Amino acid sequence: MAALSEYERYHFDLRGYVVRRGALKPKHVAQLLRAWDALGLPSAGTTIQSQRFVGHLARDASFRDLLDHPAVLDVVLELCGPFARLDHTYGIVMAPGTSGLGLHGGATPFDPAQYYLVEGGHPHAGLVAALWSLTDSEPGDGGFACIPGSHRASFAMPRGVDLHSELVLEVALGAGDVILFTEALTHATLPWRARHERRVLAYKYSPGNSSWSEDHRLPDELAPLLSPRQRLLFQPPAVAYRQPLR
Repeated sequence: MAALSEYERYHFDLRGYVVRRGALKPKHVAQLLRAWDALGLPSAGTTIQSQRFVGHLARDASFRDLLDHPAVLDVVLELCGPFARLDHTYGIVMAPGTSGLGLHGGATPFDPAQYYLVEGGHPHAGLVAALWSLTDSEPGDGGFACIPGSHRASFAMPRGVDLHSELVLEVALGAGDVILFTEALTHATLPWRARHERRVLAYKYSPGNSSWSEDHRLPDELAPLLSPRQRLLFQPPAVAYRQPLR
């Protein structure tokens, strides 16, 4: 897997996301799950809300390998440009019965940190998310959902549109799948109804002159663990223009 194919580019432009099935082989998923278990996270069953965590990159190389994984890097460079940077990353764990996150994001009103546009036949995005699924979900299990095409909406989302709206589409993901989407897309997390935990890792990228998050520091304990290209992803906004990733 590398750059978007003609079909994927059309799909992304039309719907605001694309899924790359089987981007991770089963052995890589198993390695990530072992590294996840070694984090010693609190039980997801202690809260009804989705739980996020950070600080995982320094704990295991398998987490760092996703930073510039071949299934996402060229897509990020196409959408965010050759000076793309990692804006922020986190993991999400959901126990059976946990609630999700309501609809958020969207192209209207315009957000300079989360835009999507096409200029001269080339797509550009202000914040691109790569969401790696380490567990299976079937239709009806919950998890990632969105309003396809909303990244191109010319009007604000009407009042009363919620997770139960016919406009909302659930996107089922298998273990090893990655979904790439623009944060200009109105999206959400549906309540988790499967019998097992939901485990996903989110890596979010922005153009080199842009930032959504406020923290641009490269942790001291992480710096020596990164490859030269991975370190480029941690350059702060504007400074990123000193050296491209390609």
